[in-house]
Amino acid sequence: MDVVPDRELHPEPPSVTVVETGESDVEELRERLAQWDAAVLDRDETAATELLAGDFALELVQPVRNVMDREVWLEMLPDYVVHEWDVEEQILDLDDDRAAVLRRVRMSATVMGEDRSGVFVMSDLWRREDGVWRVWRRHSTPLMARRLGGEPADD
Repeated sequence: MDVVPDRELHPEPPSVTVVETGESDVEELRERLAQWDAAVLDRDETAATELLAGDFALELVQPVRNVMDREVWLEMLPDYVVHEWDVEEQILDLDDDRAAVLRRVRMSATVMGEDRSGVFVMSDLWRREDGVWRVWRRHSTPLMARRLGGEPADD
Protein backbone atom coordinates (compact mmCIF):
# COMPACT_ATOMS: atom_id res chain seq x y z
CA MET A 1 0.00 0.00 0.00
CA ASP A 2 1.52 3.32 -1.06
CA VAL A 3 1.24 6.27 1.32
CA VAL A 4 1.15 9.71 -0.25
CA PRO A 5 1.83 12.82 1.88
CA ASP A 6 -0.69 15.59 1.52
CA ARG A 7 -1.49 18.99 3.06
CA GLU A 8 -4.67 20.64 4.32
CA LEU A 9 -5.51 24.23 3.32
CA HIS A 10 -4.46 26.02 6.54
CA PRO A 11 -1.90 28.84 6.99
CA GLU A 12 0.37 26.35 8.76
CA PRO A 13 -1.11 23.00 7.81
CA PRO A 14 -0.63 19.90 9.92
CA SER A 15 1.14 17.06 8.23
CA VAL A 16 -1.35 14.72 6.60
CA THR A 17 -0.99 11.19 5.31
CA VAL A 18 -3.55 9.89 2.82
CA VAL A 19 -3.65 6.26 1.76
CA GLU A 20 -3.85 6.32 -2.03
CA THR A 21 -7.44 6.44 -3.27
CA GLY A 22 -9.51 8.40 -5.76
CA GLU A 23 -8.57 12.07 -5.53
CA SER A 24 -12.22 13.17 -5.81
CA ASP A 25 -13.07 11.00 -2.77
CA VAL A 26 -10.25 12.62 -0.78
CA GLU A 27 -11.35 16.13 -1.79
CA GLU A 28 -14.98 15.38 -0.98
CA LEU A 29 -14.05 14.06 2.46
CA ARG A 30 -11.76 17.07 3.09
CA GLU A 31 -14.63 19.41 2.26
CA ARG A 32 -16.98 17.57 4.63
CA LEU A 33 -14.28 17.55 7.33
CA ALA A 34 -13.92 21.34 7.01
CA GLN A 35 -17.71 21.66 7.32
CA TRP A 36 -17.63 19.40 10.41
CA ASP A 37 -14.93 21.52 12.05
CA ALA A 38 -16.85 24.71 11.22
CA ALA A 39 -20.11 23.29 12.62
CA VAL A 40 -18.40 22.50 15.94
CA LEU A 41 -16.46 25.78 16.12
CA ASP A 42 -19.54 27.84 15.19
CA ARG A 43 -21.88 25.70 17.35
CA ASP A 44 -24.05 25.39 14.23
CA GLU A 45 -26.70 22.81 15.07
CA THR A 46 -28.25 22.95 11.58
CA ALA A 47 -24.93 22.18 9.86
CA ALA A 48 -24.05 19.51 12.42
CA THR A 49 -27.43 17.82 11.96
CA GLU A 50 -26.77 17.50 8.22
CA LEU A 51 -23.24 16.15 8.78
CA LEU A 52 -24.04 13.49 11.39
CA ALA A 53 -25.17 9.97 10.63
CA GLY A 54 -28.50 9.07 12.23
CA ASP A 55 -26.73 6.76 14.67
CA PHE A 56 -23.81 9.13 15.43
CA ALA A 57 -22.22 8.89 18.88
CA LEU A 58 -19.40 10.63 20.72
CA GLU A 59 -17.56 7.93 22.64
CA LEU A 60 -15.03 8.56 25.39
CA VAL A 61 -12.93 6.01 27.21
CA GLN A 62 -10.66 8.39 29.14
CA PRO A 63 -10.76 9.93 31.73
CA VAL A 64 -14.11 8.12 32.21
CA ARG A 65 -16.19 6.01 29.85
CA ASN A 66 -19.08 7.92 28.32
CA VAL A 67 -21.23 7.47 25.21
CA MET A 68 -23.27 10.43 24.03
CA ASP A 69 -25.78 9.74 21.27
CA ARG A 70 -26.61 12.13 18.42
CA GLU A 71 -29.60 13.78 20.11
CA VAL A 72 -27.75 14.50 23.35
CA TRP A 73 -24.64 15.71 21.47
CA LEU A 74 -26.73 18.14 19.39
CA GLU A 75 -28.42 19.44 22.57
CA MET A 76 -24.99 20.01 24.15
CA LEU A 77 -23.47 21.75 21.08
CA PRO A 78 -24.56 25.32 22.04
CA ASP A 79 -22.66 24.85 25.34
CA TYR A 80 -19.47 23.60 23.60
CA VAL A 81 -17.50 26.85 23.26
CA VAL A 82 -14.18 26.42 21.46
CA HIS A 83 -11.83 29.35 22.06
CA GLU A 84 -8.83 27.91 20.18
CA TRP A 85 -8.52 24.90 17.82
CA ASP A 86 -5.22 23.78 16.30
CA VAL A 87 -4.95 20.52 14.36
CA GLU A 88 -1.33 19.53 15.01
CA GLU A 89 -1.34 16.22 13.15
CA GLN A 90 -3.81 14.46 10.88
CA ILE A 91 -4.14 11.18 8.99
CA LEU A 92 -6.93 10.47 6.49
CA ASP A 93 -7.66 6.86 5.51
CA LEU A 94 -10.36 5.99 2.97
CA ASP A 95 -11.68 2.59 1.97
CA ASP A 96 -14.68 2.65 -0.37
CA ASP A 97 -17.55 4.11 1.67
CA ARG A 98 -15.69 4.23 5.00
CA ALA A 99 -13.08 6.67 6.22
CA ALA A 100 -11.10 7.41 9.37
CA VAL A 101 -9.71 10.81 10.26
CA LEU A 102 -7.17 10.59 13.07
CA ARG A 103 -6.00 13.83 14.65
CA ARG A 104 -4.03 15.37 17.45
CA VAL A 105 -5.79 18.64 18.34
CA ARG A 106 -4.73 21.34 20.77
CA MET A 107 -7.79 23.20 21.92
CA SER A 108 -9.01 25.62 24.50
CA ALA A 109 -12.71 25.07 25.19
CA THR A 110 -15.46 25.39 27.74
CA VAL A 111 -18.06 22.63 27.76
CA MET A 112 -21.20 23.29 29.78
CA GLY A 113 -19.26 25.82 31.86
CA GLU A 114 -16.31 23.47 32.57
CA ASP A 115 -12.80 23.88 31.18
CA ARG A 116 -12.08 21.26 28.51
CA SER A 117 -8.72 22.50 27.29
CA GLY A 118 -5.64 20.54 26.33
CA VAL A 119 -4.26 18.25 23.67
CA PHE A 120 -6.66 15.56 22.44
CA VAL A 121 -6.37 12.56 20.18
CA MET A 122 -9.56 12.46 18.09
CA SER A 123 -10.77 9.80 15.71
CA ASP A 124 -13.69 10.55 13.43
CA LEU A 125 -15.16 7.57 11.63
CA TRP A 126 -17.10 8.47 8.49
CA ARG A 127 -19.54 6.53 6.31
CA ARG A 128 -20.77 7.49 2.87
CA GLU A 129 -24.56 7.18 2.98
CA ASP A 130 -26.53 7.72 -0.24
CA GLY A 131 -23.40 9.28 -1.76
CA VAL A 132 -22.79 11.72 1.13
CA TRP A 133 -20.05 11.48 3.80
CA ARG A 134 -21.47 11.56 7.34
CA VAL A 135 -19.73 11.31 10.71
CA TRP A 136 -20.67 8.03 12.36
CA ARG A 137 -18.45 8.10 15.46
CA ARG A 138 -16.11 10.52 17.20
CA HIS A 139 -13.68 9.22 19.79
CA SER A 140 -11.83 11.83 21.83
CA THR A 141 -9.10 11.18 24.38
CA PRO A 142 -7.18 13.86 26.28
CA LEU A 143 -3.44 13.25 26.39
CA MET A 144 -3.39 14.56 29.96
CA ALA A 145 -6.41 12.83 31.45
CA ARG A 146 -8.34 14.98 33.90
CA ARG A 147 -11.97 14.76 34.84
CA LEU A 148 -14.17 17.72 34.00
CA GLY A 149 -13.73 20.25 36.77
CA GLY A 150 -9.98 19.71 36.92
CA GLU A 151 -9.84 16.68 39.23
CA PRO A 152 -7.14 14.13 38.31
CA ALA A 153 -8.48 10.88 36.89
CA ASP A 154 -8.26 7.77 39.06
CA ASP A 155 -5.29 5.59 38.15
